[in-house]
Amino acid sequence: MAQSLELLLIQFLMPDNDARRQAEEQIKRLAKDPQVVPALVQHLRTAKTPNVRQLAAVLLRKKITGHWAKLSPQLKQLVKQSLIESITMEHSPPVRRASANVVSIVAKYAVPTGEWPDLLPFLFQCSQSAQEEHREVALILFSSLTETIGTSFRPHFADLQALLLKCLQDETSNRVRVAALKAVGSFIEFTHDGDEVVCAGIKFREFIPSILNVSRQCLAAGEEDVAFSLEVCSSQSLDSNTRHQHHRAAAEVIDTMALNLPKHIFSPVLELLLKQSNANPKFREAAATSLVFYLCILNALEDTSDEVKEKSYYALAAFCENMGEEILPFLDPLMGNY
Repeated sequence: MAQSLELLLIQFLMPDNDARRQAEEQIKRLAKDPQVVPALVQHLRTAKTPNVRQLAAVLLRKKITGHWAKLSPQLKQLVKQSLIESITMEHSPPVRRASANVVSIVAKYAVPTGEWPDLLPFLFQCSQSAQEEHREVALILFSSLTETIGTSFRPHFADLQALLLKCLQDETSNRVRVAALKAVGSFIEFTHDGDEVVCAGIKFREFIPSILNVSRQCLAAGEEDVAFSLEVCSSQSLDSNTRHQHHRAAAEVIDTMALNLPKHIFSPVLELLLKQSNANPKFREAAATSLVFYLCILNALEDTSDEVKEKSYYALAAFCENMGEEILPFLDPLMGNY
């Protein structure tokens, strides 16, 4: 199967539509056999071109769920080991991320049953690596795994919080800081849904300055920064939304904190905005939109951007209706600008 599958993967990437359709049909037929898993794993690790390795990972992610329970312990171990090798040894960022997506799926089934006890220790080790790409992919995995096997992290909450805070303040990599930002957002959502919300809410106070600082940097990032990020990724197959991933990550995390930790984030966000009269409009707009359920915004009320102004007036009304005594320190400046 391995040789025939390799030819089909190459054919699938051809520009000829008919050739692609034929390859897709034959791949679907082969994918019904559990032996497609080790075949895809082999191509993930040994294919000569990154595009073929990435396609093998994408297909593996789609097919692994239906076949995982049918695999022998030896094949399961092969899959896990190959994925770890791909994350740590692969030179292509898109292939590493595609491999990380497969890890998320496998972990959903393997971690709760005790079949992958060394995954979390590996991720903690990887997230402290001297190599930027290792730290980034580990944080990407922490983010996705929190959504699928978050309960497995409970014994490690203290270590995970310390790790995320450190990565938010990473001095050498914007990619690591953005990945940490996304992981924090996933972590907040999970803890808010569980019994840990009160404890986690208190501990997350120390995250807020770093979160807001990284968010402001992301939203203020110019086209040159984004272009550099795309150049580093160096792949034609990147998602079309990659150019806006930093902006989106920042806005989503601010929104997550606004919805889940309003009392902890209100004062820091408002104070930051009061000081940022010349801040990037995208940061002001994200804050106004994300905090619309309870915030108004002093400088945004007289913002040069009409879109920011409009959202800020709605936010002001909702804010005044729902806040208690927390509003008092800000009441005079708010009313003076309204």
